[in-house]
Amino acid sequence: MKKIFSICVLFISQLPMAQEFKQNTAFNKILEQKILESKIPGLAAAAIYQDTIYYGVAGTISNESDVKINPKTLFHIGSNTKAFTSFLAFQAIENGKLTLETKFFDVYPNLKNESNKVYHQITLADLLAHEAQVQPFTSGLQMELIKITKENPSEKRIEFAEQLLKLPTTEKGTYSNAGYVLASMMIEKVENKPFEEVLSSYLKSNNWDYSFGFPNKKDTKNAWGHWTENNKFTALSPTHDYNLPEYMLAAGDLSMNIEDYSAWLYKHIQEINNKNDSFQKMHYEKEGMSYGWGNGKQNGQNLSFHDGSTGTFYTHAILLPEQQIGITIFANAAEDNQVNAIYQLQQELLMQLKKIVDGYNRKP
Repeated sequence: MKKIFSICVLFISQLPMAQEFKQNTAFNKILEQKILESKIPGLAAAAIYQDTIYYGVAGTISNESDVKINPKTLFHIGSNTKAFTSFLAFQAIENGKLTLETKFFDVYPNLKNESNKVYHQITLADLLAHEAQVQPFTSGLQMELIKITKENPSEKRIEFAEQLLKLPTTEKGTYSNAGYVLASMMIEKVENKPFEEVLSSYLKSNNWDYSFGFPNKKDTKNAWGHWTENNKFTALSPTHDYNLPEYMLAAGDLSMNIEDYSAWLYKHIQEINNKNDSFQKMHYEKEGMSYGWGNGKQNGQNLSFHDGSTGTFYTHAILLPEQQIGITIFANAAEDNQVNAIYQLQQELLMQLKKIVDGYNRKP
């Protein structure tokens, strides 16, 4: 998530203004070569330029399967779920149900008395921008500190919050999954329905396929995550005991396919360029890390990015809205060398995108 991006971009030419999702055989070949080099079992990637989304797929759903990745194969997107949570928060803001300045304890006053007083002023903005100083909960060791007895996901989140908000603070700006759990609680409270329903409603309204949790639990023909277990690179079966707690959905437990996820990124590029105030704030109101997105400058132009991984999948997304460019990559493995390969792949896809654009512009 905190990688420094070096992006060589490059092209100002025009493509036809027709929104399309097109397979590119050169992308497929690039992905196939990266699989050979990195031993990632399966990859899916998309490159957005103006109103065209080019995609490629390669490999298999697991290192023990012959089932091939296709553009409808679900991958776990990890912390890239946070952008959806932020978006839903801004929908509530636009509907007058919240503001960025709304304090968490104004929505949950009954949780205030037993909490650490340092947290009493935290706002929705603080939670979405990782400025609330709540503990990160980015490791299993921290998860083990929390004792959950409830069955209902919304009640589990309240039980989690009660314990979280008694803990000491951490440094301001610390990346926090826990902060997004609290933000999702604010959303579900003002929407008067579980966060799962709020998120599902939005995804269904776009006809996007999805699952909560690892995707092979929904269908074994979706991607399987991989990691090294007992000194062996292993595909995690649907019955494996490694899972994110379901109360962590808003922080990083959504699965999507490359076609639908790239459409989501396309929406962001369009809305930023249309000067949509909510999207501008999500991406750029706060320098470095705004609301669900990291950001920076390259050659004087804005870029925004986010990565997601739970150690068994990896998702990378980067947007250059002013050039109407976006790149996203899905992988069903996340070893260090494989993550490095994903960043190399980003550069290779950008160079191939340039060739596509240049080729189109040379046509009579």
